[in-house]
Amino acid sequence: MLLMNVKNVNYSIGTKQFFSIDELSIYRGDRIGLIGKNGQGKSLLLQYLFNLTDQKPSVEWFGTKEYFKQLRSEEMDSYLSGGEKTIKGLNSIFSKKPDLLFLDEPSNNLDWNRIEELEKRLQKYNGAFVLVSHDRALLNTVCNKIWELEEGQFSQYEGNYNSYHEQKERELHEHEEKFQAYQKEKKRLQERYYKKQQQAKNMDRPPSRMGNSEWQLYKNKAAGKRGKVERVSTVLKERIERLEKVEKPFEWDSVKMDYVLQTPIHKKTLLQCKELEKTIEGQILYKTKGLKLKTGSKTALIGSNGSGKTTLINQLFAEGEEIEVAQNVKVGYFHQSIEALPHDETILQFVEKGSTLPKHIIRIILARLRFFENDVNKSINILSGGERVKVAIAKLLVGDYNLLILDEPTNHIDLDTLKAIEGLINDYPGTVLVVSHDREFVQRTAEKLWIIKDQKVSMFDGSIEFWQRSKQKPKRLEKNEAEILTLETKLSELLSRLSIPSPKDDFEELDKQYQDVLRKLRQIKEVKDE
Repeated sequence: MLLMNVKNVNYSIGTKQFFSIDELSIYRGDRIGLIGKNGQGKSLLLQYLFNLTDQKPSVEWFGTKEYFKQLRSEEMDSYLSGGEKTIKGLNSIFSKKPDLLFLDEPSNNLDWNRIEELEKRLQKYNGAFVLVSHDRALLNTVCNKIWELEEGQFSQYEGNYNSYHEQKERELHEHEEKFQAYQKEKKRLQERYYKKQQQAKNMDRPPSRMGNSEWQLYKNKAAGKRGKVERVSTVLKERIERLEKVEKPFEWDSVKMDYVLQTPIHKKTLLQCKELEKTIEGQILYKTKGLKLKTGSKTALIGSNGSGKTTLINQLFAEGEEIEVAQNVKVGYFHQSIEALPHDETILQFVEKGSTLPKHIIRIILARLRFFENDVNKSINILSGGERVKVAIAKLLVGDYNLLILDEPTNHIDLDTLKAIEGLINDYPGTVLVVSHDREFVQRTAEKLWIIKDQKVSMFDGSIEFWQRSKQKPKRLEKNEAEILTLETKLSELLSRLSIPSPKDDFEELDKQYQDVLRKLRQIKEVKDE
């Protein structure tokens, strides 16, 4: 069933074209993820379709619709947190059961549990939706179609986010193949052209064994041959000029850096504590039997909103008697608040100030964060929230630190930047402790976890994926152990009857049952031992 149709979807401001789409249609059952870099017009497209911009479209609607707008910091109620305000808005929209939902960053401000609840709601939703999000796990779980906006171009991909990513990788591979074919053909034509050019030049000189009188007789004939060679050269040159140019695909994320810490830590453990707890107004916020942060490790601190993640970080680095911190630890701290950046400096001026890293390394880091060439000369006061996040992270990466604490670094940034930050964290030679609600980001960056749950802080040596699997294992083992007990009891009974069969027993049937039970028992034990 068609729910929305619109033709000639165009929006521009001055000379900048945000999108130009011949036609857009949404049908019942469409679960669309709308993605693109910051500033490409994702929110603008939703506003445009909902007739909330100065340029008005002619949209045909065939059902009810609702629009969840991205929550802005200035819209926060004093008595409600960002997460509570988001949940309140989502509850209101879902309660209306519209045919079509437009959702602009609904997972912002939500913790893991709330994001999983949102996933379940969207999976069960009977209508259609368009979802703007940088949460790849959410896009992968709930979407069956991806819309992409990139430099004014609109593209549509079937499948979830992983399918989209695979198609983009294929496109990149095909581009690389086209570039290699272009280079090969260009080289072949150029070699033939230079060969003909040299051949034409040589025709101006007499052969070494030919005398002057013979050369005078041969000269006219040589000029005719030279004309033919020059005509071939001209044709070759024209073919080279007519070749469709294919630009070399280039990925800054693949550029590695000769990047060492200015102040390395030589101790194996950067920080450790034994028993630690935090109480607020007599109530326990959290407690732990012990925590350890290994030097050079990448650790994620996870927990629900209000569980005390930021409080724990502050307590650990207050350096109380129960906390042991290695010497020469230099902490670079990324806070959720980024208003403190200087407004009167350019990106490059601010980032390179005080850094002892070579300038080319600083420029590579900025380029990997998508600040190219003249971008680095932008004034900080004109940057968006996402760009400010990137500048703050770049400043930490080039600074004289050996421990980076990143408190929610994924807020406000797009998927492209998210992947860039993941690569930089993985390449960073120091220790990283990150707080994030982005499950895919944690999976790609953290090899160890600190988990705050039920007012307890525990450690897990492994990725988020392995931790989630480990949570399921006890239930599986409990079920397996019950099955093993049942099968072993049945096996004993059959063995007893086979040893002393009664006249009514069918020996062959008993033996068959025995072999079947024995086989099932072995299979379950093999699974249990994995």
